[in-house]
Amino acid sequence: MSNKRMILTINLFMVVTLTACSSSSGIPNTPAVSKSISSEKTVNETPVTMFSKNKEVEITLSSDWKVSTELTNPSLLKLATVDRTKSIRIDRVNRADYLPDTSLTDYMAIHKKNIESTQGPKRKKDEIIRTSNLTIDKKEAYVKEGRTSYERNQFGYITAYLESNHHFYIITYTSMYEFTLADREFFEKMSQQFRILNDEPSDLVLSSTDLTSHQGKYSQFQIRTPSNWEVQDFELRGSDLDISLQANNDYMSIYLEPKEESDSDLTLEEYGRYVAETYADPENSILVPERTPVEINGLKGIQMEGYQVVNKRKIVQLHTILEAQDHFVEIVFYTGEGRYDRVKNEYQRYTSTYKENKR
Repeated sequence: MSNKRMILTINLFMVVTLTACSSSSGIPNTPAVSKSISSEKTVNETPVTMFSKNKEVEITLSSDWKVSTELTNPSLLKLATVDRTKSIRIDRVNRADYLPDTSLTDYMAIHKKNIESTQGPKRKKDEIIRTSNLTIDKKEAYVKEGRTSYERNQFGYITAYLESNHHFYIITYTSMYEFTLADREFFEKMSQQFRILNDEPSDLVLSSTDLTSHQGKYSQFQIRTPSNWEVQDFELRGSDLDISLQANNDYMSIYLEPKEESDSDLTLEEYGRYVAETYADPENSILVPERTPVEINGLKGIQMEGYQVVNKRKIVQLHTILEAQDHFVEIVFYTGEGRYDRVKNEYQRYTSTYKENKR
């Protein structure tokens, strides 16, 4: 795999990860209505405490707010009013995925940059109206209020960023109505009802124990991954299959490299050494990874753990190279460094299911 393609793969990981983790405004999915929140009458002021799936966080709101269970763009906790005109989403990212010197303001800049890089033609650039500070769950939080447009509709949002021992947290409130003082007062009141209950790293969803077989573009091979992982149309340069579980930042790409496109006398060891050397990054103290011999369904190969740093984010790849008769195969599973050790054995198990189809 060329160094350029490796960079493309990592950059894709960064964009998908950060946008899946949290959008800057969390735009609701219903048509906008031209009225102000201040003109509404509260339907029900009975307070209800709501929890994330594994009780990592809690928040207390009036009972006209409900937990949203939609699977699109999942969050640690996502809530919406009954009429779906207002929403709250709570996200967090593992600090272990970032360089040790990454501050909260560093993460805010990274988050903003990645959001801006993924804005589609229907959505205009965010406009920041004001910034402020709050204390949320005894932690200092940076707050920004802004507005954005999607097609002909304008949305207001307030986002708070705070940090704990293990995570950066992002709390975003979005309204389809034009923002008023009532929205700011609501956000301040709501944020005081937020609590972190368990800061230990965890996954949003579990990978299915059932494995599903997937084939390459032209049915050259097959590999089995969890049934809740999805084939993606990432259009990576030269990739033959891309599968992911974006909610957990699990990604896999497979590349077939015809020997005729390189030196036909290139050995597996030489090819593996070239790939390993592309991981070396003296600036971030990353060495050339060690290579371990493997054999998978009759194909001899090499396996290594490659480390990358992009925009202060640390990414680990379980990179397997196999030699077939007329091509090399590269199977790359990758995720953030903070969770790699927890999923390494599973990545190795999925890799071991790779088979070449008979031609």
